[in-house]
Amino acid sequence: MGKSLFCPVIDMLEIPEQASEFEGLIQQWSDGYRKILLLKAAIELNLFETLRNPKTAGEVAAELNGDNRIVKLMLECLVNTGLLVKKNDKYALSEISKTFLCSDSQYSQINFLKKHFSDLELWQNLEKIVKNGPVRVDRAKFFSETVIHSMAQHSLLGELQKTVEVVAKYEEFWRARRLLDLGGGHGLYSVAFTKLNPKLKAVVFDLPEVVRRSKEYAESYGAERVEFVSGDFFKDDIGSGYDVIFSSYNPGGKNVGMIDKIKNALKTGGIYVNKQYFWDENKEIDLCDLEWNLWCFGEIEKSEKRYMFKNDLSLERYIDELVKRGFEIVDVIGFGEAKMIVAKKKSQ
Repeated sequence: MGKSLFCPVIDMLEIPEQASEFEGLIQQWSDGYRKILLLKAAIELNLFETLRNPKTAGEVAAELNGDNRIVKLMLECLVNTGLLVKKNDKYALSEISKTFLCSDSQYSQINFLKKHFSDLELWQNLEKIVKNGPVRVDRAKFFSETVIHSMAQHSLLGELQKTVEVVAKYEEFWRARRLLDLGGGHGLYSVAFTKLNPKLKAVVFDLPEVVRRSKEYAESYGAERVEFVSGDFFKDDIGSGYDVIFSSYNPGGKNVGMIDKIKNALKTGGIYVNKQYFWDENKEIDLCDLEWNLWCFGEIEKSEKRYMFKNDLSLERYIDELVKRGFEIVDVIGFGEAKMIVAKKKSQ
């Protein structure tokens, strides 16, 4: 006979210890999962676009060609989450949905959420990934078709504004005439920097497929002093004569092999601004660390901690290497879980 799926309880009248704690955990986790799938379905059904004008459940069901009962229940659940409001028999967008869940809002997070949903889908294949190893993705396609749009939208929720505010505190920024946005992706930092400093020209350096997207973002913001250079900064020349080199969350920002290249591209007295997640050996492994390791580029080996690659340095070691190679550390600023290093190139 096969192994039994049921183990008889010795004393049926005894309640096991931590039973309520276990039930509470499962309920909490399941509710979070249900809410994410509810939001995902609403976006995929274009429900928030459908409700730009208030509608009854029947009108929504007819427009979606959906089941009347399921649509009504779904709308009620979205009201309970605060994403919709209900007045009389009609459903309408809440203010938070108008701001973040409509495609024509300047702060729309639709692309960010689609990337987020894609990451979460990896968990559905965790058993296969455990047995077969991480899912391999194409680096150029990954950044140009997915990440760039996600990061562009999400940066506008405060990350970009706070970053520019910090950089603008340094007199070197205001004296600068040329800035390199290394691995600049969407290029919105360069757009913001040039709008703030009217004498500044910025160069966005990234992979060819990414740069094509960067140009589209710059054009949409009417940027006039932002240029674009295609290449792989690990392999290719990144130029020279820059007053500021800015790096935000790109894979080269913790790699010792990039430091000399960055120094050589920077003018004496110029500043290198580097915002990164650094390895924290005191922080426990968490779910985001596991998720980071469920996929890979193949040609670039990861470390087990999220946003870290093989041979990436800790904050302390990276700072030591900057000093050894001719930089003066001006500031190290906490940026949520990340750190922003501001370093000045010293004269030889």
